[in-house]
Order: sequence, then C-alpha cells, then structure tokens
Amino acid sequence: MKITKVSGVLALLLIAAAAACGKSEQPAEANATVEVTATATAESAIGEGAYVEEHESGKAAFNVAADGNVKAAVTGPDGKPIREDVSGTLVWKDASGEKTVPLTLDAKTGLLVAAGPKLEADLTEIGYTLSVAGKPWNGTLHVPAGGTAELFANAKASAELGLPEGKLGPHGGRIEIVGDDRLELLVDEVTGEVRVYVLDADLKPIDLGERKITLGVVAEAPQVVVLAPAVATADVAATAAAGVAAGAYLTGKLALAADPLKLTIAVRNAGRSAVALCGYRAGAAFAVHARAPRVKVRVKTDWDVHARALAHADLKAKADIDPKVHVHAGAGAAAKANAKANVHVKAPSIRVTPPSVNVQIKAPKISIPKPSFKASASARASAGAGAKIGAH
Repeated sequence: MKITKVSGVLALLLIAAAAACGKSEQPAEANATVEVTATATAESAIGEGAYVEEHESGKAAFNVAADGNVKAAVTGPDGKPIREDVSGTLVWKDASGEKTVPLTLDAKTGLLVAAGPKLEADLTEIGYTLSVAGKPWNGTLHVPAGGTAELFANAKASAELGLPEGKLGPHGGRIEIVGDDRLELLVDEVTGEVRVYVLDADLKPIDLGERKITLGVVAEAPQVVVLAPAVATADVAATAAAGVAAGAYLTGKLALAADPLKLTIAVRNAGRSAVALCGYRAGAAFAVHARAPRVKVRVKTDWDVHARALAHADLKAKADIDPKVHVHAGAGAAAKANAKANVHVKAPSIRVTPPSVNVQIKAPKISIPKPSFKASASARASAGAGAKIGAH
C-alpha cells in the first residue's frame, strides 16, 4: 500500500515536471513585450484590436475608432486595472491644426473615454498625457484612418507573411512588410535623409507606381513626414551602381539625433491603404520607456558625397559651355544621329574703341631780316660820274 502511494506521488511529480518543461518562453521580437494576460485583459475591457503601450509603472491600452471615439484602460505593474485617481488628455493633430480632447473616467466601466475628431488622414498624430496617482504618463500614437483596429489587423497579416529576422535590403536598409508591400527603409545618420524602396519577392527594387508613403516617427519629438518620389538628377551615379533606376525610391527628411523609439509606416496605393508599426506584434505591449529598444534605421551612406560630386560636375559643365549654344538638326535620321556634330558656337563680338589722340603741331616761326644797303659818299660819286660819261 505504501509502495502504491509512493508510486502515485512520483507519477504526479513527473507529470508536473513534464508540464513545466513544456512551457518554454518564446523570444520577444524587436519592441514586443510578450505578456498575453495583461493584453487580453485590456482587450476584454476595451474591445478587440486594442493597442497597448508599456511604461515604467504599468501599461496603457487604447482603442481609437475610425469615428474618433476613444476607450483607454490603465493597468499597474501587477496587471490589475487602475480605476481611481486616473485622468488624462489627448492632443489631436491633423491638417486642420491641434485639438485637445479630455479623457474622462466612466464610472460604470472603469474606462477612460473621449470623443475626438474623425480619423481621415493616412496617419493622425495623437499625443496623450495620463495622470496616474499624480504621476504623468506621456506618449504619442500614429493612428491610421481605420483606427487602432487597422493597426492590429495589419500586424497580424504581416506576421503571417514572415521575413527572416535581421534580413537587410539591397541597400543595407531595414525591411518592413506593409500590407502586400515589402519596403526597404534607411536614414542617413548625418543628413537625416530617408529613402524607401519597394521590393519584390526576391528583395529587388521595383517601380514605385502610384504609392504614397507617410511616416510617423517618435524620437526627440514626434513628427509626421510625407515622402516624395526622388528627382532623377541628384543620385544618378549611386542608384546606377546599385542597379536601380534613378528615381526608384521615395525620400524625405527626418530630424533624428538617434534611432527612433517608434516608426509607423502608412502606404496608400490605388485606393488601398496599409499600415505597419515597426517591431510591433499584435497581442503584445509595445515598450515606450527609457529602456525600450530602438528601431534601427540610421546608417552611414555616401549619398551626400555623390550629390556634391554631381553638383560640382554639373556646375563645371555649365561653366565650360557658352549658354548661347544652338543645335541644328537637319532632315532625316542621319542628321538627328549627328545632332551633336552640328553644334555651332558663335564667336563673341569684340568691339575695341581706339583711344582719342589730339595732337597739335605748330609751325616754327621763321623771321628773315631785310638786307640793309648803305652806300658811301665815294661810291655815290663814282656812280654819278659813270652815269654822266655814258650820256650823250
């Protein structure tokens, strides 16, 4: 009987040990904090699709609907909801300006609620300040037009597509899956220039099409930047070296002294939109405290060197060529092919005005004295005698 009891106890211990071994923790991705219990509690309180941010003293869960209605729940470090001595405000920023919306505590549900403007932009910046037991919790959300539910759904869809962790793009940039697109994103660590390439399944750059890309960044200060297609002049050499046609990326400028805490990417193409928060996994809290990992996007590039070299070459070429250059194409294909040979450079017209010289030459004054004739008395007498002798 004793043996049977001992055997039973050993069996139970073995079963418990096996169960404990089976509970292996999955590694957290980038900024994802895996705490299903806390997240599930927040979702059950404010609805599916809640977005949760982790602070030093607890978590704040938000459900922002497309119509602007907001529900928020605050939990402490132990995961228990905080429903007393808690309040807050939201600052809505969109094209029309800023609007401050108060968060008020609903006594029935224990949730903080607010009614903000309708979400219409690809990304709307919503800053929040929560007062929890007299201590401020601050943060910034970049929410798509579909609300946090869209952010949550896109995170789930991106996870299903999968991408090797740490895989870099052909230009050495971070790769993110946004909807059906694979994007490569990198920021010059000196100038703050950002470039986004669209990649195919083999991670090769493809045509941008009609894509519009908006970035929501949380760093030293929050910012929303709409990228523009690159002008195919400043980086011809660099893009050609990478095997990419000039202008095959979108670009903009970010004010970053370090890698950002959060980076949200919204893509609109052919009437469809998609969004991704880099490092976010649906069902996990996103860390925003001082010890949170950063989104690695800043890299060292030679874009500025290429740009300056091309600009210098362009200026030199313009300096060497007279602006009055006329290209005359004759009739026929041969004339078009030899258009460069038919360049006539008109010599500059030079007009030299001779100096004005006024030379005056005065003739020398010449004075000739008249001869003086003086005859003596004897000479006069001889002359008179001769005259008489010769007279008849």
